[in-house]
Amino acid sequence: MSTLHFKAAHTLSDRDASPGGDKASVDPPRLRCQTLRRAVYFLGTASGRTPRPTPPPPTPTPKVVAVPGIAVPGAAVPTLVPTAAPSVRGTLVEASEPLQGLLLDDRLTSPIIGGTFPYRVYLPPDYQRSPQRRYPVLYMLHGAGGNYTEWTDSFLPEQADRLMVAHEIPPMIVVMPDDGGQTYWANWSEGGPRWADYLTDDIVSTIDQRYRTLANAQSRAIGGLSMGGLGALNLAFGHPDIFGVVGAHSPSVRLEPDPALWFLQGQTFWDNDPVWLAQNRSGLDSLQIWLDAGTEDVWLPNIEAVHAALVDEGLHPMWHIYPGPHEAEYWIEHVPDYLRFYGGALRT
Repeated sequence: MSTLHFKAAHTLSDRDASPGGDKASVDPPRLRCQTLRRAVYFLGTASGRTPRPTPPPPTPTPKVVAVPGIAVPGAAVPTLVPTAAPSVRGTLVEASEPLQGLLLDDRLTSPIIGGTFPYRVYLPPDYQRSPQRRYPVLYMLHGAGGNYTEWTDSFLPEQADRLMVAHEIPPMIVVMPDDGGQTYWANWSEGGPRWADYLTDDIVSTIDQRYRTLANAQSRAIGGLSMGGLGALNLAFGHPDIFGVVGAHSPSVRLEPDPALWFLQGQTFWDNDPVWLAQNRSGLDSLQIWLDAGTEDVWLPNIEAVHAALVDEGLHPMWHIYPGPHEAEYWIEHVPDYLRFYGGALRT
């Protein structure tokens, strides 16, 4: 980061709430937050970060040509039926700098929720050049005041592209899904919307159908910031058969039921509490877990309690406390750290 200090504007979200539930004052609209994110990013780039490697010339996408097999006397020649690879679809999104990969917007249908939702996907630099290759997938969840564009506002696609081109992390697909707002990525109580199932069933299955993924838990990671960090922990702890890697970046953890989360009542609250899940669910020792928070994060005591509970259960998470608050500038600064963790943990 630059020695100049820019404080990113808040959005109305759980990042503005203390663990007691009080709301802080709200700065101007989301545009200000995005503008300051970009100011932080470009100052960081100018302050001495490794420059982006010179992009090599594009390689034409190879054409698939069916070649008949050699006939063997007395044996039938099988008919070659080419297997169609999932096609690249969606609307191209312009990043803050040229990418060698692809950044696309698309929509998916959710039978579980009953509607369609946008998502953003980053495809690695060699995705179109290597039509037979399959890739690990990283799902990154937004916070309560954000949407599927929030990780783009934190320059995750640009950072991922740089690290892949420099061979610092392996090629991977990054999916940034949307939801209905402050859902906490949870199945709500009393027959409410099933936002957890929407992600584990509708989103994951759609991504596996549309893209060349490695469709197994060891090659599938989930992470998120603030509300998304809490949701990532709960989804991975509840489904270690789907996600083998999880990262929680400043998760807004409640250790006791919170009236603000009126949709998580009774046992539903505990089903979305990572401490309770760590103590009561089996199979979590297969997970690779990352936790981080800033020294000025209002949720830090609760996040430390989660870390202690995981250690007590023998889960050995990677644990980092960095300087900084529960704000955009903190996540922007540590996106490369997150990507290096996921890149090292995912099976390729």
